[in-house]
Amino acid sequence: MAEQLIKVAPGAPNVFGEAAAGRLELLPLSVEQYDRMIEEGILPEDTGVELLDGVLVRKDRGDAGGDPMTVGEAHAYVVKQLAYLGLRLDPARLHLQTQQPVVIPDAGEPEPDAAIVLRPITATGKPRAADVSCVIEVAGTSLERDRTTKLRHYARGGIPQYVILDLRERTAEEYLLPDPETGTYATRTVHPAGARIRLHLAGGEGLEVAIAELFPVA
Repeated sequence: MAEQLIKVAPGAPNVFGEAAAGRLELLPLSVEQYDRMIEEGILPEDTGVELLDGVLVRKDRGDAGGDPMTVGEAHAYVVKQLAYLGLRLDPARLHLQTQQPVVIPDAGEPEPDAAIVLRPITATGKPRAADVSCVIEVAGTSLERDRTTKLRHYARGGIPQYVILDLRERTAEEYLLPDPETGTYATRTVHPAGARIRLHLAGGEGLEVAIAELFPVA
């Protein structure tokens, strides 16, 4: 995936192929180096990549069966519905952000499709994993990555609840009880479209959401 970020001139050596063959070592970026590149204008603020496992990876927001390089209509629709949920929160205490970075110390800086941040909406600076009670990914072409790489990052950050909204099946996969040491969650529950899910807020509070209302009309 990282190779897609660089156009290799004809006849030039392919460094990614050499790395895969064990002939070349690629040095990963730290979260601090990545942030500095953005601050100094080396990377644009609204870049099309995110930092995962020290590698710049293209964001994947395609619909199920669609083009991963294109933002799908269904994907965009669900993200808008998630954004509306923020209107049901008290912005003086917490807020919902969409497609913005969450810092996972020593791991990466993913940009989930939605995250509930336990800080006032006026707070500045990127939230860290400890500031987040729930992350949500809208999964079409990104489903495998969301179930593996993204899950590992969120679990390593100790984020209490991770939800994957599966565009193909119109279900919500809920992961709870993270283990930062192993990068896994202890429980996985699949909620059908006709069910409701309780998104974690602060202090045991929750936000009840009808799953069917998040997806486009079938």
